[in-house]
Amino acid sequence: MPDMNRLRRLSRLMQTIVMGCTALVLLGVAWALATSFVQPTGFAHLVREGLSITGPIALTSSSVGVTVVLIAVQLGFLLAALYCVWRMFGAFAADEPLSGESARWMRRAGLAFVAVASGSIVLRALMVLVLTLGNPPGQKMLAVGFGSSELLSLLIAGIMYMTSHLMAVAADVRADQRGFV
Repeated sequence: MPDMNRLRRLSRLMQTIVMGCTALVLLGVAWALATSFVQPTGFAHLVREGLSITGPIALTSSSVGVTVVLIAVQLGFLLAALYCVWRMFGAFAADEPLSGESARWMRRAGLAFVAVASGSIVLRALMVLVLTLGNPPGQKMLAVGFGSSELLSLLIAGIMYMTSHLMAVAADVRADQRGFV
């Protein structure tokens, strides 16, 4: 079965790519945080650029702390999603790619990506609110953004989640067929 060998090779390659992307994400976050806290205006610049805030922000210790926690939550969602994808490709590289295990990891990855996409919308709005709560009246902001990139992310995550259900059914059918032979 040359197709199964090709699938296994591709799955191992994808595992390596996911691991590399995870390392790049972690290095990027570490670099951004390190440079933002070394320079006096670094964190304010990082937040303004990342959240597209043009108005004044109040950088108190509590607003910075809450913002860092919200960034960590979003990063946690992303790392969980990447871990699930890594495990999914590992299950695809196993002896039986069409299995309940691969379907479970795909389902978890789909749910994790839904959390990443919806979390980016909600957490970004919370960060803007937290960073402007200390502003004078009339300068506080609550900005909720939902664009085509968020919609596309949610759509792809939903497709991945639904495909995992189809894979689970196919894995059950395959297991039943093996039982007859």
